[in-house]
Amino acid sequence: MTTVASPQALSVGRGPRLLAALALLLVAAFTITTLPGVRSGPGFHDLYDGWLQGSGYVVLVAVAMVRPLTSGVNRTLWWLVATGAVFRGVGFVTFLGYVRLLDNPPYPSVADFAWIAADLTMLAAMWVLVRTRIRTRSVELALDACVVGLTVAGVAVELLYRTFLRIAHRPDPDEMVVTNLFYPLLDIATLVIVTGVLVRLGWRSRSTVLLAAGLAADAIVDAVFVYQVSAGTYHPGTLLAALSLMGAAAMSFAGWAADGEDREPEEYQFSRVAVAAVLGLVAVAALVYGDLRDVPLGGSLLPAAALVVGIGRAVFTVRQNLGTAESAISATTAELVRFQALVETSDDFIAMARPDGTVLYVNPAGRRLVGIEDRDVTRMSIADFLTEEGLAASIEVEQPAVVASGRWSGQSTLRDHRGGPPIPVAISSFLMRDPDTGDPFALATVQRDISDRVAAQSALEGLADQRQRLLDRLVQAQEDERARIAADVHDDSVQALAAVELRLGLLRRQLADSEPGVQATAETLAGTVSEAIGRLRALLFDLESPAVETDLATALSVAADDAFGDHLRWRVTGDTDLDLPESLRVTAYRIARETMANVVRHAQAREVEIRLARVGTGIEVAVEDDGRGFDPATVEPRPGHLGIPAMADRATIAGGRLDVERREEGGMRVRLWLPASPDPEGSA
Repeated sequence: MTTVASPQALSVGRGPRLLAALALLLVAAFTITTLPGVRSGPGFHDLYDGWLQGSGYVVLVAVAMVRPLTSGVNRTLWWLVATGAVFRGVGFVTFLGYVRLLDNPPYPSVADFAWIAADLTMLAAMWVLVRTRIRTRSVELALDACVVGLTVAGVAVELLYRTFLRIAHRPDPDEMVVTNLFYPLLDIATLVIVTGVLVRLGWRSRSTVLLAAGLAADAIVDAVFVYQVSAGTYHPGTLLAALSLMGAAAMSFAGWAADGEDREPEEYQFSRVAVAAVLGLVAVAALVYGDLRDVPLGGSLLPAAALVVGIGRAVFTVRQNLGTAESAISATTAELVRFQALVETSDDFIAMARPDGTVLYVNPAGRRLVGIEDRDVTRMSIADFLTEEGLAASIEVEQPAVVASGRWSGQSTLRDHRGGPPIPVAISSFLMRDPDTGDPFALATVQRDISDRVAAQSALEGLADQRQRLLDRLVQAQEDERARIAADVHDDSVQALAAVELRLGLLRRQLADSEPGVQATAETLAGTVSEAIGRLRALLFDLESPAVETDLATALSVAADDAFGDHLRWRVTGDTDLDLPESLRVTAYRIARETMANVVRHAQAREVEIRLARVGTGIEVAVEDDGRGFDPATVEPRPGHLGIPAMADRATIAGGRLDVERREEGGMRVRLWLPASPDPEGSA
């Protein structure tokens, strides 16, 4: 399973933090004891070099264990680092408590075996570090490895050459010579690997920096120790011992630091170059040192080779970056060409202007739209493109909205520089901001010519006006015809039946004395005539709509009183002050009255509510009852009645709609919606 490095530092609880504080305190205390003047004299001090130093190594083992025990990220690496800390601690404790006390300590001793195991474990840890942190293999990586190896090897040869000569000429046992030389060689190998990783990842990998610092301190300690042993000047309790403990602390605390990203973001480039530059300076310093001191030819050739490879690596990187830059520039250029082609071939008006209103660019379609194909737009301002109304709207509405929210959409008019009428456009304007600073640097706008749409809208509005006038004339003609029929019925049929009813009354009185048997027949005829007169008068009420002379609420109240009387409770509620044209008022009255008639015939209701309301751009008349209800889909038209389909057709002709539905609480709801003004798009 592949793990991903955590860019964040290790998060631990209170216990590990106290452990870390104790470790730092022990390291600081022991370091202070190694400063000149603190001790009474040279030599091993039981408290300082024994207990204090030994306790420091033991506590650092626990510190190194925290990372692999608490985090699963790169756990193999940090287990190896912790194991190395264990071997190192065992080696020092064994040396301080046992080997040091022997009269003739063996070579290698138990402590040497532990220290060598620690170095081998750290070498394995560095190999795991390379495998987990450097996932790609490249020529650049190989050159970095060569530079690191040559630089470290050259420095090692120059610094350790005289030590190697002195050891070789001493009459020491071979085991002792091999043991003393084994430490710096392992240190050099480990240091080469970790420095290579550091060059690849840069300073931002804090954990790698701490590992490199700890291993470098360990290498310095081993090199100086070997030199002092060969010269016979070594004694315990010096700053060399403090440096060894501080190196162990750096490696133990490395797991607590941030690993950095596995990938190589752009911000890592500077830190990687900085590490490579430091290695170059080290190689130069090694050459200067070799020139001043008597060192073998290899000690000078290795740093020189490191510089040559470093220069080659720099040339390779420059060429690689140049190719990358050229590819990026080519991609950017291609993107700009595509964007330019998109803008240049668009049929919309596309323009950019500075915040002060100076025009920067107008695409060809925009130039053609306003008739300025041959003019230099950079000498024009936003005001040159707008009509007086459009400029006022831009100053009062558009520009404040763009500044406040960054964008604005709406409609305006452009000026035709050919002298034509204003050009209506749909606008989408927005601020263009600098991608780095976020500051606005231009105002961009995309505008579409909507002349055809405006013309179509005007035509629709004209058709709507014509439809409304036709509806008015149709309703007026219907009402006039109803009034004429009502007048004829009243003046002819009703008057004739009234005369018949009067003569039948005289006939009944005459028959009461002479023909009592025929009187019952006369009374039946009189009742039939009286009932016919009542029906004709009801027909006259239906023919003469009160909505012609009064408002809708009053007309509906009259209709409800006539339809329901005292048989059920009814009320007219809502917006009773609605103002409608006579044609729509009469249409609403007719449909609502037919609905009331249907309630009386079929609903078996106890209560009816007629509600008036303003809904959207029109008015709604709702008739609700608490009767038995029905399924509107099963209703069929019957002769002599409007029926729901006919009522819906009448509403559609008037530009409205009719909805019939069951109420959840029982009964039916019939809702009629009519536009308060002509609706150019219809509402059905």
